[in-house]
Amino acid sequence: MKKLVYGAVAALALLTAGCTGSFQLMQSVHRWHRNFQNPWTDEVCYLVACFLPIYAAAWVVDTVFLNSVEFWIGENPITVKTAEATVTRMSADTAIVQAKTGETYTLTRLSPEAYTLADAQGNVFDCSVQGSLLTVTGPDGSARSVLL
Repeated sequence: MKKLVYGAVAALALLTAGCTGSFQLMQSVHRWHRNFQNPWTDEVCYLVACFLPIYAAAWVVDTVFLNSVEFWIGENPITVKTAEATVTRMSADTAIVQAKTGETYTLTRLSPEAYTLADAQGNVFDCSVQGSLLTVTGPDGSARSVLL
């Protein structure tokens, strides 16, 4: 029985050694409860996430499984992929976005939550920001959402 316990401890130590990881699941739970515009709703969701042990469960899954996977394969299974870009502010409401792939876009703020994104060919996309969620709507009505 001692050998089994020592073997399990050794295996666990090898699987989790040095894998602090990026805690993407914990960050996703945090972004979810911070996404509400009303501070009272935000606080209630935070308390629910604490009392129902949503944060505790996310921490355990992140610590034991996801961060170990991230350590061994080099990528967290729930990582949100983002494109790298250089943003140059032209004025208070306009910026030029140069994507790493070479595309150039003009980002214009219409209001605190509404933006337009225009590419070099003149295609204009409507964008809206709600909390940490960016939604881009194309000319054909198709929408894509990205967590910021």
